[in-house]
Formats: sequence, structure tokens, C-alpha cells
Amino acid sequence: MLRLRELADGDAESVRRVYGGGAAADVWFGAMTADQALAYVREAARDPVLLVRGIEVDGELVGVVRLDRASGQLSYLVREDARGNGHATAAVRELLARVRPAEEQKVVAVQRVANAASGRVLAKAGLVPVRTAGGYVHWELPVREAR
Repeated sequence: MLRLRELADGDAESVRRVYGGGAAADVWFGAMTADQALAYVREAARDPVLLVRGIEVDGELVGVVRLDRASGQLSYLVREDARGNGHATAAVRELLARVRPAEEQKVVAVQRVANAASGRVLAKAGLVPVRTAGGYVHWELPVREAR
């Protein structure tokens, strides 16, 4: 069973594993060190602009989903050995359903062209591709119309 939850200092090693191995190719900064993982977890806990949640499956942290509420930037990463099970799609959908931004706020994401699986996650979560440039596909969540 999947659930989203806040991160704590004790999650740093699991976060390092999420941002390590083959998954590191999907982030601009590469694999995280233990110190970087701890700093990431602590930033997630103290920065009210960032909404960062761990993706927990059957009691194990297998990924992270993040929304920067100021910029609308959405990102997520699932540990390499936990991919292909729908965890990223479920986590992104749940996060967006919980914290749907204000009517006028855009939610955006960027996907490497080579990472077609990420594009499928974004499409299933309701985002649409708006342009491709420099080896990246740029996505947006359509803004809901005021009722």
C-alpha cells in the first residue's frame, strides 16, 4: 500500500538510496552523498514553500515527490529497484489532489526526452507537454477555470 508522508532525519539514508544508482541519471546533480541527503530531508522539514513527501510502500521509503509552491515546479524520483509499479504515478496524482494549487497557479515539470517513462507518469497525472527543447520535454498542468 502506498502512502505519502513527511520526511524525518531518519529517512536520510533511504533518500540517499532513492537519489543513487541508476536513478541519479535522472537528476541534474547526480547521486546524493549522505550529507546531502540529510540536508535535503532537513530542508524539506523547515521550508514552508516546499512540499516534499516520501513515497512509502509497505513501510519502505521508495521515492520522493516534491512541489515548490512558489514556482509550481513538480518533481519526483522513485528508487531504481521500485520502478515500473505505478508508484510515481500514484504519488504525483495524490500530491496534486491534496494540494491542488490556486486556480491561477501553474504546475510545471521537466522530463528528459530519453526518459519516456517519466513522460507517461506526467501524462497520467494530467499534465500536458508544452514544448521540447535541449533534450527536455516541458510539461504543465492545465489551470482549472474558475467556477
